[in-house]
Amino acid sequence: MSRYRPLSEADAEALAEQIGMELTEGEAASAAAYSHSDAFVELEVAPLEALCDLSGDGDTYEASPRRPADSENPHNAWITRFDLVRSSADGVLSGIDVGVKDNICVRGAELTNASHGFEGFVPGEHATVVERLLDAGARLRGKTNLDEFAMGPTSESSAFGPAINPHDAGRVAGGSSGGSGAAVAAGTVGLALGSDTGGSIRIPASYCGIVGLKPTHGRVSKRGFVTQGDSLEEMGPMATNVETAARGMEVLADPLADGTRERFVDGLGRDLSGTRLGVIDRYTDGFARDAVLGEFDAALDRLESLGATVETVELPELDYVGAAWWGIGPAEFAAAYATNDVGLWRRRPGIPSLADGFERMRRATSDAISSVPKEVILLGAHLLFNHGGHHYVRAQNLRAALTDVVSESLEEYDALVTPSTPTVAPELGAFGNEEMPPPNGSLTPANVTGHPAISVPCGESDGLPVGLQLVGPWGGEKDLLDAAYTFEQRA
Repeated sequence: MSRYRPLSEADAEALAEQIGMELTEGEAASAAAYSHSDAFVELEVAPLEALCDLSGDGDTYEASPRRPADSENPHNAWITRFDLVRSSADGVLSGIDVGVKDNICVRGAELTNASHGFEGFVPGEHATVVERLLDAGARLRGKTNLDEFAMGPTSESSAFGPAINPHDAGRVAGGSSGGSGAAVAAGTVGLALGSDTGGSIRIPASYCGIVGLKPTHGRVSKRGFVTQGDSLEEMGPMATNVETAARGMEVLADPLADGTRERFVDGLGRDLSGTRLGVIDRYTDGFARDAVLGEFDAALDRLESLGATVETVELPELDYVGAAWWGIGPAEFAAAYATNDVGLWRRRPGIPSLADGFERMRRATSDAISSVPKEVILLGAHLLFNHGGHHYVRAQNLRAALTDVVSESLEEYDALVTPSTPTVAPELGAFGNEEMPPPNGSLTPANVTGHPAISVPCGESDGLPVGLQLVGPWGGEKDLLDAAYTFEQRA
């Protein structure tokens, strides 16, 4: 039986009121008549699986999805555990165990988005990135913990409890991809998928002492991913070392315009002689704490010893990054929430069952979703409906100007450099303390402008990791990975 039903006149009148549209006499009846179409029935019977090869044939759950016991989840890095492989698959990830952040679809495994509102939802298809991981020979070991709806820098807002830092059980792993960071740092997997809307790959990479890469905007398919702010976020690899991150990026990246795939692993590393690095001054003194700044300065000395030229660069326009992010992020999430994240205006395939899961979540009881997502959604709706989208348009224009500023700087420098986070991993419950600087202050610019950015470990302070961030030109992931690899090898 078809799920589609035409509009009734009452439906038309109710919808018009909901979206603020005035109808004159007879228009509700006209709209109801217009809604009768065989096209929507044909959509439901079209052989999508055959046409798009979405069957997942050859996938085997060698261990079925389950909630892990505390004894096998000491850092609360996992929401769901399983062993999933694709028979006969072989590639650059063969022999590598991989975790998948639990806002990404894995066919047959629950997707919670760290929220009781999504709990029990099981996607009917893999996300494109999951298909690519399995094709490359990866063994998927489960779904990793995160902040609820990926909204937070510490993973403490997860409905399943916070991910714990493997370096210190009293400290956060970071967020929102905290489970992925903890799983990699603990050695449970060599590679994990994260997503990054405002530093959510690079914060846990810095706190947990691993490598985390946020790709160029649009470089990785987001089909089957629960978006938060679509124009700000990307999925990317989090790994024990740069080589494994490069393997992950080689698998995750969309083909180039000519249909070929970029090779990130071949010839990894490069001579840094003649490389020009611009240290963004606003993210050093007065931003980073002394313990971090000491390790960061030592890292700059190491880069200079490898032949790089290190100079300070002033980018005062970055004062406006926060304004741009807040003008864009909540509005985009409110729009995604209101439309079941179906990808309106975005020319990319989707997963129908994910839209169904979103609809199910929206109809959940109010206490199934915590206050933080609700606050962000309502703020976004306020910007869109009570202010007519005025601030979103200004933020988009501001983003374009900021993107030009960073791109022009990267014509002079091969990469821009900052500490990844201003502090080491804070203690559980410390986030929100007035004395704690925003953990993503140096990271959000790359989300707003779309440039790729990588966090690589550069030292420790009292046994806690410190991260170094490199930001490169659009499409410059290979150069970032090469420079990070050379730096890593001299650690």
